[in-house]
Amino acid sequence: MGRPFRAALVLAAGIGLGALRELLFINLNYQIDHLRRATPWSFAHSRFQGLVADWDLPMLTRLKWALAVLFVLLMWGLCLLLLRNAGMFRRLAGPVTIGFAGIALCAFLLHMAARWLPLEEASVNLLHAIQYPVLLLVLQAAL
Repeated sequence: MGRPFRAALVLAAGIGLGALRELLFINLNYQIDHLRRATPWSFAHSRFQGLVADWDLPMLTRLKWALAVLFVLLMWGLCLLLLRNAGMFRRLAGPVTIGFAGIALCAFLLHMAARWLPLEEASVNLLHAIQYPVLLLVLQAAL
């Protein structure tokens, strides 16, 4: 396999994981909203509802954070694979790792500051940027 084909596979995996993340989080957020507001029904897909039928709000919240961490790690790993494929791993793995960690830290700090300032949306957007293939696509364009 040539480099362009391997890069395309990594990008396809990233886009596929981004779509999976979207599907999971839409249903998870619907189920969390259903429990939080005690509505008569949930808008989550029936199969998803069946999987989490006995789960309470704290369990669903822990699942949401665990999935967020998992998708950050997956996207970071795909970025490292892209660097390896391009022959730039030794030179750029550190900066890419620091970039992921820095964005995560900024998101956390903005989340904490959101108690006093309207910064929660910025925090969420930063966290989404490292859970979706945003940095993966930017990195491919830069390479």
